[in-house]
Amino acid sequence: MDLVLGMCGGYGAEVVRPFVRSLRVTGFAGELALLLHRNPEGTAAALRAEGVTTALEVDLAGVPESFSYNIARYALFAAELARRPGAERVIVSDVRDVAFQRDPFRACAADDSLHLFEEHPSKPIGACIWTSSWVRYRYGDAALPSIADRPVVCSGFAMGSAGRMRDYLELVTRELTPPLRSTNYMAGYDQGVVNVLAHGGRIPGLVLHPWPRAAVLHLGNAPRGSVRSNSAGEMVNDQGQVVAVVHQRDRHEGQAQTLR
Repeated sequence: MDLVLGMCGGYGAEVVRPFVRSLRVTGFAGELALLLHRNPEGTAAALRAEGVTTALEVDLAGVPESFSYNIARYALFAAELARRPGAERVIVSDVRDVAFQRDPFRACAADDSLHLFEEHPSKPIGACIWTSSWVRYRYGDAALPSIADRPVVCSGFAMGSAGRMRDYLELVTRELTPPLRSTNYMAGYDQGVVNVLAHGGRIPGLVLHPWPRAAVLHLGNAPRGSVRSNSAGEMVNDQGQVVAVVHQRDRHEGQAQTLR
């Protein structure tokens, strides 16, 4: 069984529909499970009507207040994966700004690996104010120089075998807790953790995919004009192949219209 896991905190079904509909249009026939927290009334029912297999309200009682959804989700995803012993391949993904152009599970080899995807190389970790701040926040200033010139690895999308994904989620969860400080500004410091682990060789079975050769395009750091589209308006990689997943689709509005 193929499994896609995502978390939706605080927004309604209309925000999630592009994610759900674009995934189903690709022919994806696996399980789509979305974890909800403080969403508008009726969100879960609306998502089930859209084809979401599981729309589950989660309880964050006991989770430190400094933990935003993107910090708490790793442990929650690990728990959901543990409830599904039949899962073979797993994706964990952001939801609000993600759209699919092809079945993502056909985009990477069905092997015993954990796949992560780099952002545009024009802005490495040291030049990215957010990722560099997250690295320093969690690990201190001394952790940054050794990876400052490396590409940013986006924490918003990961794919792998169930075993590798379980190990990845548990590893990141251990590294996230406890944080060195408590501040809302650093709510996204999971990306700092993922970059230290990925570039430090600490993620077992990791396959890092470079931008833009990958099947997943993260648009956040991509300069204007660097993203290519085909005649059908689909985003493609540097080899002209349609990419399966477009993340941060709201960053290149003109080209992202067909993804809505």
